[in-house]
Amino acid sequence: MRTQHRALAAATLPLLLAMATTATYAATPLLPASGNDQVPGRLVALPPPSGDHEHQAVSYAWKLDPTARVEAATPFEAESREYWMTVDGAALEQGVDVSMTAPGSLIRVSPGRGARAMAPAQLRVSQGGRAVKLQSLADATQLQAAGMPVSAGTSIVKLDAGAGRYRLQAQDARGDYVVHVYEPQSDVVLRARPDRQQVLAGGRMQVAVDMERAGRPVPGKAQALLVAPDGSSTPVAVRGGRDGRNVARFRLPEATGNAGGLWELQVFANDGEVARDARTAFAVAAPTARLAGEFEADPARLRVSLPVEVASTGRFEVRGTLYATAADGSMAPVSQAHAANWFEAGKRQLTLAFDRSHLPRGYGRPFELRQLELHDQTRMSPIESREYALKF
Repeated sequence: MRTQHRALAAATLPLLLAMATTATYAATPLLPASGNDQVPGRLVALPPPSGDHEHQAVSYAWKLDPTARVEAATPFEAESREYWMTVDGAALEQGVDVSMTAPGSLIRVSPGRGARAMAPAQLRVSQGGRAVKLQSLADATQLQAAGMPVSAGTSIVKLDAGAGRYRLQAQDARGDYVVHVYEPQSDVVLRARPDRQQVLAGGRMQVAVDMERAGRPVPGKAQALLVAPDGSSTPVAVRGGRDGRNVARFRLPEATGNAGGLWELQVFANDGEVARDARTAFAVAAPTARLAGEFEADPARLRVSLPVEVASTGRFEVRGTLYATAADGSMAPVSQAHAANWFEAGKRQLTLAFDRSHLPRGYGRPFELRQLELHDQTRMSPIESREYALKF
């Protein structure tokens, strides 16, 4: 009888091991996307960008401090105490109005193409017909020596007088000029806040536009321009929201080609007395690939294989953060991994290989993969992002 039991155990052991292996590598879909996740609903086939690109596969991971907070990146909020205006030489020589809200304002006058260079001594500011004292700060040579990218003939002066409307004039002005007024001490601030830091081509975005004085909303009008990386622009309407604040809602073009990278929304606001200009940036990505299919997780080796559906040839990268369970049942980040490779179009796979030595004592299963991202490195575009990707 004992011999029969031993034979049965010997025959059953491989089957049990196979079942255990199957459970370890169980294929499971990613968790459902949450409201802030970015998941491509369609794919586009684009030619590879020109230039030399790395084709070698790369995979690495590094240890994280489980007591440190891992915070997701937030959209860039622009905060402006400045404005610009373009004037022709005849108007500038005659005098243009500039409004100030605080002492210590800086005025920069830059000549456009073909315009006559401007020296600080040529600038004059007056109020009620009386000249206001100016402090000459720098000319173009000094600014360029300090590393400031300005055109030849640019001048900056400082106005120590307080709030009010002034008249700016320039002697012997010829051509077009850009006048830039910056008030570092002003309490009048224009803020532009996108609802996200990245969006797929064809996706919708909105940017909150608030003009404030001493922290309180100021009623006014605003306009905006959506500016692509190549400099082309499209007007965007800015309308009042339900909370009384302004908001710009717009849709990105369906076809952006390989023009990935940062796009801008430039905002121009005015309350009738004071003008403010701001610009905020966000990434726009063509959906050239996506995470599609079922992943395979190996808790013993801390490896997660992710299927990637590639529509456009290029180099793609996945990155993610591994959370482990502590003795008290809480979860904390312990490791972050990246993997990248060059892929032709088709069904591909990238594997995040975390290091078991990164697990602190007392941490273990169950694990979670969070902050999972898919990037198109050849087009410098963040394609897909999931705050909570999987549990294993």
